[in-house]
Amino acid sequence: MSRPLKVLIIGDGDAGKTSLRSRYLTDQFKPAYRATIGADFVSKTIEVSVKVTLSIWDTAGQERFRSLGTAFYRGADAVIIAFDITNKGALARTLSWYRDFCSMGDLSDESDF
Repeated sequence: MSRPLKVLIIGDGDAGKTSLRSRYLTDQFKPAYRATIGADFVSKTIEVSVKVTLSIWDTAGQERFRSLGTAFYRGADAVIIAFDITNKGALARTLSWYRDFCSMGDLSDESDF
């Protein structure tokens, strides 16, 4: 039996979250952009020292979906904050995503982040 882990990919819209996930799962890069509505998840089982099933959640980055964060963030074991390195303000906005996750997720201590 494998241990389940919930992994979130969060960040601004058009930051490459779906492409990042697709690259990890299929070892292919798909440059076409298609906005994620709400959230989408897929599972992948890997073996480290034990079998682990990653439930990888790709979340929408558009502002209108940010209120859904609480539902998606709850129970997360890991989070990846994606950002577009070609967008000057994107790195600064990762702090906002970090704060959202810390306030809406199940973190009992921010140092666990």
